[in-house]
Amino acid sequence: MREIHKFPIDPTLINVSVINHVCYIGGRVRRLRNPETRGLDLKKVLAEMEEVVRGLPGIRDVVIDVMIEE
Repeated sequence: MREIHKFPIDPTLINVSVINHVCYIGGRVRRLRNPETRGLDLKKVLAEMEEVVRGLPGIRDVVIDVMIEE
């Protein structure tokens, strides 16, 4: 969860769990409400987040099942 807070998305509606070395990220994703995040491509942010989480020790795979809110 600490790594997810580093990205410019609202983390309040995201659920994170790790089962058998697989990280599951679910819920709803929307960008933060500040001018710097206007025009932000949330799909690219999710791809970057997946790579960062996949690189964490003890994580073998990442499953992202989120609904993107614009």
